[in-house]
Amino acid sequence: VIKMNNSNATKCVYLDYNGTTPIYPSVLDAMLPYLTQHFGNPSSSHYFGREPKCAVNQARLSLLRLIRHSSDGGADSSSIVFTGCGTESNNLAIRLSLLSSQHKADDSGLLHVVSTNIEHPAISQCLNSYSAPGGLMPKISITYVPVNDEGIVATDDVINAIRPNTVLVTIMTANNEVGSIQPVFEIAKMCREMHVLFHTDAAQAVGKIDLQGLADYTTGADLVTTVGHKFGAPKGIAALYIRPNCFNEHGRTNPEDGGSVLLMGGGQELGRRGGTENVPYIVGMGRAAELLLEKRQSPFGIVDGWEYNSLHMEAMRKRLLFYLVEGLVKDKSGKLTNVRTNGPTDPKKRLPNTLSVGLGGIRSGELLANIGDAVACSAGSACHSSSNLMSYSSVLQAMSVPPEYAIGTLRLSVGPDTTEDDIYVAAQFIVKEVKRQLRS
Repeated sequence: VIKMNNSNATKCVYLDYNGTTPIYPSVLDAMLPYLTQHFGNPSSSHYFGREPKCAVNQARLSLLRLIRHSSDGGADSSSIVFTGCGTESNNLAIRLSLLSSQHKADDSGLLHVVSTNIEHPAISQCLNSYSAPGGLMPKISITYVPVNDEGIVATDDVINAIRPNTVLVTIMTANNEVGSIQPVFEIAKMCREMHVLFHTDAAQAVGKIDLQGLADYTTGADLVTTVGHKFGAPKGIAALYIRPNCFNEHGRTNPEDGGSVLLMGGGQELGRRGGTENVPYIVGMGRAAELLLEKRQSPFGIVDGWEYNSLHMEAMRKRLLFYLVEGLVKDKSGKLTNVRTNGPTDPKKRLPNTLSVGLGGIRSGELLANIGDAVACSAGSACHSSSNLMSYSSVLQAMSVPPEYAIGTLRLSVGPDTTEDDIYVAAQFIVKEVKRQLRS
């Protein structure tokens, strides 16, 4: 439970872990020495720069262990570039891919990119900036492959969208709204065989599902985005994995040979990103990654930290759905009349912590406003009224969620620290407000 700082000293149950996570205590402990004792610039050659430089390199290795098998010797620490946020990592991945592959332009001078219709705006808006008239160069055309009604894209549909001038496929690992997990391992392997760069935004997946092998040197993704504040590190730190030599293959020209392509400056991050490294935050992200691979005792034996958390979060999600279903009205046949879960029904195809639930006859914006001091969650829709028109999440539209449920959708995301008491209290507040709206 996150204590709110207000005059009533109330407690608000936090169910918005997909939005951000608290900084975990051992992560903060790891960061503090680099805010005090080890304050030096890692680019400095003198005594005060040595420890920060070692710490930054250790954090790179810790992140690599999350996304590649320990037996895979193809990648090294230089394949991790630290950035300021997931948006920067995604923008950098796209720009590097386009600049490296201009030899594949078609007769109209266009490169081609394949993505899906449920990507984060950090992907879709960046791509659109290259396709818009007068926008960024080089110019591209985009194929947005549609997902099914569970929010999952078919591997065959993605591969069939590839053309002779396709230079990049970029698909999120898991969706932030409904938790659908995309077949990125399969797509990565196929893209490698077709000599097309593959990028995945894994921001929502880290710490929730097994990602080892995602950056496998021979069959994995070429580029992977990870974001610290999604798994217990601070906001303001993220990373982009870049497979070694991926921009020097199959006729590509490495755009980084001349230095950074986004932030020009002092040549930090091995010349890939100007700007002094944020050492405390980098250390925090590295420590958060280490926690996910530390062994823990579970009811099913010794497991990695991420799996231990996953088992707990799945149990909390299941309990939360149970309380909501039990608390809301059923018709005479026993069928739920106003509850719909969005996303995959198979737990193996969705994130263990994410519950997207559509509440028929409810406006999620009004619900959130009325429970916001008791339950911290988010709407699965950007619901507003303007000229009698209703708009809602493009992800839910892409999944063909009926509008009456889309405008009443809540995204409830639990975390490793969520308790059964949290779930019970949150469910009671939500059920009470739903019933009030249905009566009014």
